[in-house]
Formats: sequence, C-alpha cells, structure tokens
Amino acid sequence: MQPEAYGDLLSKTPWKAHTQELTILPYFQFATNPLSDNIARTILPERQGCWDTGLVMTSFRMDQQNRLIFGSVGRLDALAEGTHRAFAERSLRKLFPALGDFRFEYWWDGRIGMTTNNLPQMHVMAPNVFSVSGYNGRGIAPGTVFGRALANHVTGEPNALPLVETPLTPDPWRSVKSAFYHAGAQAKHFIDRRF
Repeated sequence: MQPEAYGDLLSKTPWKAHTQELTILPYFQFATNPLSDNIARTILPERQGCWDTGLVMTSFRMDQQNRLIFGSVGRLDALAEGTHRAFAERSLRKLFPALGDFRFEYWWDGRIGMTTNNLPQMHVMAPNVFSVSGYNGRGIAPGTVFGRALANHVTGEPNALPLVETPLTPDPWRSVKSAFYHAGAQAKHFIDRRF
C-alpha cells in the first residue's frame, strides 16, 4: 500500500489526530474531447472554474486544450461509473446547450477532504509547523493563495496569514458521512437532471 495524503503518512507522526478531522469523499472528473475555440468562448468566455454549493457538489472548468472538465462526488468503480458518466453528460447538455456533440476522452477519480463547517482549517502543529487543509473540493485556487501566505509568514512578513488558527477537531462521524456521500451521490446522479 502506498502512502497517501489523507492519512497514512500523518498517522505515523505526533499529529495523527489531524487524520480524524476530515471526511474523505470520492470525487470523479470527466474531460471532453478538445472543443473548438468558438464553442469554448461561448460556454466559458473567461475560462472560469465553477462549482455549485449543493450537498453533492459539482464542478466544471476548461483546460488548456479546450477540454471541458466536469466533476462531482462519486467513485468510478465498476458499479457506479455508468451512472456518473450519464449524469455528467446530462449535466453538460443542460448547462451548455450550444455544446453540441462531444465525447469524454478521459476520466479519473480521487479523493477530497471535507471539514465539518465546509471551511479550510489552519493549525499550528508545533513551533514553525503549520497545516492548512480541508479545501472541500475547491483547493486549487485557495491552496495556491494559502501556500503563498504561509511562505510569506515563515519568512517574516507580518499579518500574512489569511486564516486564524483553528483547534484540531476530530469528527467522530467521518466514516459514516463518507459512506453516506458515496451511496447518496450515486442515487442522486441516477435520477438527477433526467426531467
């Protein structure tokens, strides 16, 4: 078994309580074939990355090759892949009627860490040891901002941190919530946007 970001490495440190703070959810993404420049400008003219605030979050963005990438909560295992793929196709057609014909060329899944209040958490684990985690599936932009802020802080810039220190708060329901989200997302994706 290889070490992973959500547990194996931290569980062997003095900060192993940190591994109990996040509910770990599966998250998949499907990438379309490259779209024409005209279509790409029509559906996301400023190439924004977008996500909703639903209990079962969805997201979409464009990559540098004009692939539209759609994601949501769920694992692409043998039982669920067809359900999630059909949901992704229905969602993109409903969101972007001008999209026309497309196919998914790539797909993958991974895991995201969710906090109990849906906000990132910053912990001071020891003198000069900081942790920011729990981006709740929205980590690319905030992770970049917080990483830069932490670098500025450790090099002595005053008031560089955009977050206040939060206490480590293990979530006793994290395993139950993770299982609920996996099953609930599959059920939601089976029926959602069919009508």
